[in-house]
Amino acid sequence: MNVKIILAVFPVVLSAFSCGAALADQVTEEEGAFACVNDKWDEKEQDKGHKLVDYAGRCVSIPDDPAIEKYTEDCVGKYEYMPDESWKGSGTCTWKFKNGDTILKTFEEGSHVKESSYKILSGTGKYKGVRGGGTYTYDNLTDTLGGGRFKSRMELP
Repeated sequence: MNVKIILAVFPVVLSAFSCGAALADQVTEEEGAFACVNDKWDEKEQDKGHKLVDYAGRCVSIPDDPAIEKYTEDCVGKYEYMPDESWKGSGTCTWKFKNGDTILKTFEEGSHVKESSYKILSGTGKYKGVRGGGTYTYDNLTDTLGGGRFKSRMELP
């Protein structure tokens, strides 16, 4: 299947990456599945077996609760691969909701952890003042497609 077709179909079929409809003074916990596409994977070998990567990608979710507000996610990050085959990565993602509201998060992952983690930094619109974070697992399915599961907890003041 052509990647352009996948990119066109994913937003329509899956709609977005869910985090929960949060209201003031509310804690929301959510779980779900997500699928991502790599738009950029710029790999540079520093020394034999030591690689640095600039990454950019987009994700959509398949929430466990279909009533949850949905969103897309744009991410950028940096990865480092070592000669001993260990690796680590970190970056930021912006969740974008249909009404224009956003949430900014940071992520950290690597071969040293079983589950990767993220921290919610800020939000706009009804997500202004949001705090929280979560964990996720991720598997590369091809060079450009991957997916996994997430657990999140958000709190609005």
